[in-house]
Amino acid sequence: MRKTITICFLISMITASCSLSERFAAALDAFLAAPEEQAPKYSDLEGIGCIPNLAGVEEARVIRVIDGDSIEVLLDGEKIEVRYIGINTPEYYSNERDAAIRATEANKNLVAGKTIYLFRDRSDTDDYGRLLRYVLTNDAFINLELVREGFAEAREYPPDTACHELFKKAAH
Repeated sequence: MRKTITICFLISMITASCSLSERFAAALDAFLAAPEEQAPKYSDLEGIGCIPNLAGVEEARVIRVIDGDSIEVLLDGEKIEVRYIGINTPEYYSNERDAAIRATEANKNLVAGKTIYLFRDRSDTDDYGRLLRYVLTNDAFINLELVREGFAEAREYPPDTACHELFKKAAH
């Protein structure tokens, strides 16, 4: 009887060991077969080297374009306004109304409905509670693009000045 129990015990240990080894091997195969984690598509965009902390990315979805340099996003399930760092566009209620409309349309064309990537400089928010961010899509560094295309001007707002020189050069 004792020999039978011992033999059964040994057989169950060997079987369990084989089963674990097979499961481990299957898990290892799945891990090795998984595609490598790719760099974000925006990682090759021109000019992003000025952004202080590229690892500190926040992903959001644009739900409304407010004007040429402000948007509303859905970030972690919350609606939040974002003000682009380092640029300024004409105001709608000013003598530059036509330019403000063009800047807003350009902003819509660049970001409306898209997933965007937000990056801080030094400040988190402005006096109005809006997030201050550099904004990227998979295709464009939005702050830079608006300046380059003439819809915004480079504007220095200390202490958030990491990309100011780049924006100034892009303005021609």
